[in-house]
Formats: sequence, structure tokens, C-alpha cells
Amino acid sequence: MKVSLVIGAGATLSDVMNRSKSKRPPLDKGFFMNCRKDHSDEIILIDDYIKSHYGISILNNEFDSLEGVMTKLYADIYDPMLQKTAIGNFRNLIKIFNNRIAETTNNINITNQRYLYSIISRFLKDGVRPKNIKIITFNQDIQIEKTLEKLDETMSYKKFGKIFNFPYCYELDIERKNITSPTERTLEKFQVGNESGPKGIRILKLHGSLNWYSTHRSANFRPGALFNPNRPIRITTRKNINPNLSLVGRKKQYTFPIVVPPVTNKSSILHNKIRPIWNNAERYLKESDMLIIFGYSCPPTDFESLNLLQRSIRGRKNLKKLIIINPDTYISKRYADLIDPLEMIYYRWPKNYLLS
Repeated sequence: MKVSLVIGAGATLSDVMNRSKSKRPPLDKGFFMNCRKDHSDEIILIDDYIKSHYGISILNNEFDSLEGVMTKLYADIYDPMLQKTAIGNFRNLIKIFNNRIAETTNNINITNQRYLYSIISRFLKDGVRPKNIKIITFNQDIQIEKTLEKLDETMSYKKFGKIFNFPYCYELDIERKNITSPTERTLEKFQVGNESGPKGIRILKLHGSLNWYSTHRSANFRPGALFNPNRPIRITTRKNINPNLSLVGRKKQYTFPIVVPPVTNKSSILHNKIRPIWNNAERYLKESDMLIIFGYSCPPTDFESLNLLQRSIRGRKNLKKLIIINPDTYISKRYADLIDPLEMIYYRWPKNYLLS
């Protein structure tokens, strides 16, 4: 059996629902109020800009939307009349977004009680081979990687074969020289695997990842450098992500995570090495006998992702089971309309699925 898991922000969030909202991974609505305390200076500047040009406050609940503000700033950086002030605010917002992901996920410890761990272990125990499990995610955190590493290191799962092969699990065209490790010996690191060995469970990160990065000569880089589709991609082995690192060598270089920001028309800023990942994701979805969509709310403005799901799944008669796990009950109807599945099973909480 071939299994695909589509993972959204809600999957990571499900493990930390007991935290205050300001300590949870970022969601679109309420983004600015939830991170106002830790990033007040930058948020005040962004709020002043949006007030000045759009007459609304991002700290007003009605307009507190990460995607809404990011989309406005992204459009403005290409407007000659607004570009000068928009660029700094756009750059700051991306930095806040990256930092919020790192701040709220670095300290999530992976145990065998975590939901994603339990879901994957169920498939392994049911006889699904690691190579037949594909994880397709819109998340930029590295919780999936930590989960697979935990499974791979668990003695009772050794009999299933290689589960985690970092970083070759990504299906990202990466040269060995571009896999870097921190110099501090005390930092936890992923072990670099075997490029020619079994890839294990694949992780297809459609929106990039906090541990993928590019290097720049200045911390105040322009959009042309940030979204250059051919900029070299590097991957760090460090598990505790710091989005604000610099590389010290003959010339100091600034690093920036390769992530796709939440804007409309994401395809226009995709890195050329990420495009094949989208193609592979579509192929794997079409081949799946079983599909679980966990914590992805299918936002109506994420056109590329909606199109991917429709092309891959809609009307497929060979998809034996589609499972939706999402606390928002309206999501089941949204997927029913979008995909028109032959059969769909909805669970509001992951624990309900695991008990089924």
C-alpha cells in the first residue's frame, strides 16, 4: 500500500494546544497580536505603514492577518512610489515570520506520544514500508524531521528498514558541499545519511524549510536577491534553528531561510529546485492508495496548493481511503467540494483517528 500524508500548520499546533496563543506556532489570523510582545518595534513600523497607505491597523482583529499584510507589502515592493519604505517592512515581516516559527517549535520535544509519531508508527506496524510513505507538507518547521529521526532511532522499528535519511529524504537536488554543520560542538545535529542508500520516508516541503538557507553579502538584501530562483541552496544539520545566523569566513555572509512566504501567486517566487518537489508531490498523490490530510485548512487564496490537490485527487477511483483530521468542522465540506472523493472520513482530533 502507498500512503501519503499532507501536513499543515495544524499538525504542529495539535501538540501544543495547552500553550498560550503567544507561544504557539503562527497561524494567519491573530498573527500580529500574538507576536506583538516579542517583536514590538518591527510590528509598530509595519502597522504605521499599513495605516498610512491603507487606513487600517494590523492590530485590529478584523485586519490581523499575516497573509493579508504580507500580500499588500509584496505588491508594494514592486511599486516605484512605495518601494523605498515597503521593502524594509516586507523584509522585517518575513524575518518575524521565520523567527516565530523557530521560537515556537524549537522547544517541542518529540516523544512517542506525539500525534504524527503515532500516525506513522501505525502505518509501519501495519506493514507499510518506509519507501511507500510520503509526507507532503506546507510547514517550514522541522518537526517532521525530528519525528522521523526518533522513529529511525527506536530499536523496535529497526526491522522496518531505513526510516530517515537526512537530507536526502527531501528529494532536493543538493550537493554534499552545501550541507553544513554548526561549529559549536554542544549543538544537536542531524546525522548526514547516505546519498546512495535507501531514502526512507520522503519529506516534500512545498514551501521550503527553515533549515534550508541562502547566503547574502548584506543583512538588508533586496527582493531580487531574496527571490532569485537560482540562488544556491544550503542545508544546515542543526536541529535548533536560528534564522538569523551569519557565516564567518574570509568575507562575512548573512544567511536567510529559503521559505515561501504566505503571499498569493507563490509560483512566481518558487526556487527552481523547489519546483520539481511540487511535481513529485503531485505524482505521489496520484499514486496513493490512502491519503491523510492532517492540519491543513486549505485556505482559498492558496491557489497553487488547491490546484495541486484537485489535479492529484479529484475523481480518483483508485484512492481507497481519504481521511481528514482538522478541528474546524467546516473543512470537511470544503474538501468534499474541492476534491469530490468517493469516500471521505472526517476526524476532528488526531486522537479520535488513532482510536479508530
